[in-house]
Amino acid sequence: MVRAVIADDSAVMRETLGKILEAGGIEVVARAKDGHEAVEAIERCDPDVATIDIQMPGLTGHEVIERVMDEHPIPMLVISSQTTRNADATFDALDAGAVDFLAKPSGDGSVDIWTQKDTIVDRVLAVADADVTNMETDRPDDDRSTTIDVSSEFPCEPTLVIGASTGGPRVVERVLSELPTRAGLRILVVQHMADHYTNRFAKRLNERTAYDFREARDGDTVGPGEGVLAKGGQHLLVTDFTNGRLTVAHDDGPKRHNVRPAIDPTMETAAETVTGNLTGVIMTGMGADGADGLAAIKNAGGKAIVQDEATSRVYGMPKVAAEQVDVDMVLPKDRIAEGITNAFRGWSA
Repeated sequence: MVRAVIADDSAVMRETLGKILEAGGIEVVARAKDGHEAVEAIERCDPDVATIDIQMPGLTGHEVIERVMDEHPIPMLVISSQTTRNADATFDALDAGAVDFLAKPSGDGSVDIWTQKDTIVDRVLAVADADVTNMETDRPDDDRSTTIDVSSEFPCEPTLVIGASTGGPRVVERVLSELPTRAGLRILVVQHMADHYTNRFAKRLNERTAYDFREARDGDTVGPGEGVLAKGGQHLLVTDFTNGRLTVAHDDGPKRHNVRPAIDPTMETAAETVTGNLTGVIMTGMGADGADGLAAIKNAGGKAIVQDEATSRVYGMPKVAAEQVDVDMVLPKDRIAEGITNAFRGWSA
């Protein structure tokens, strides 16, 4: 049985989360009302996973995560209220070592929380399975992106589609920051993430990579050196490829793999629409999303790359993709950018 510590300054949240986890077969071994209690409970109980609130007295969630990862590393899931301030703090918590995050419904009402009970249990179980024993920063040195050579023979009109889930934001950021701007890629990223957070994540990608990144808008176009992130709550479809620019559209149709945005619709429509060189990448995450999309890219003549087991926080999506698709490369996170470049280099201009 998975053993969990819950840390939240709201008594209602502690009680309700505890009931949800226990109903899902997870043993709650301690509840902490502030940051100091959280650190002590984790040290004393040695749980498989901890849920951490961002705003707590004593120590903030970010400070708890830093201390735990330094002294007693365990997988941690951030539970964050949907505010701009907390969105920034949530990404800081991921930088500090948290595996994933989950947005609280508005307020602390137990009725609102219960509507997400299945998602909460699934996410806690996925995070508990994450490997944090060799956690290291996923952000490259500032000059790392200059180490990948792009010759004048690099192919024209390259399109890259990346999909990730649990544990994905930090490795997505790392890979994108290592891609050479001279490659002129058109980049589509699908990260399983709630609507409130995708805009902030897109801004981080724009700030921390050399590519012009933004959250996708309905009808948006993507040209060389540009990238868009799928908006939370909307599938991202590729609808046209004309004069070197992709056109994308939002689709609020049924969830796939119980998520929206899902990776498969983006990869499948890219495979149907893109006439230039196309590569798909599946990174860390639970479930099977992306395998069908990657197969579609391969069937259209594109290249397929998956992250390896050793560097995936959760080896779910990459594992399924590697088993079901004739992938071209299985790579650790620090070689994915190089692999992407080499995949495109295999085509003639």
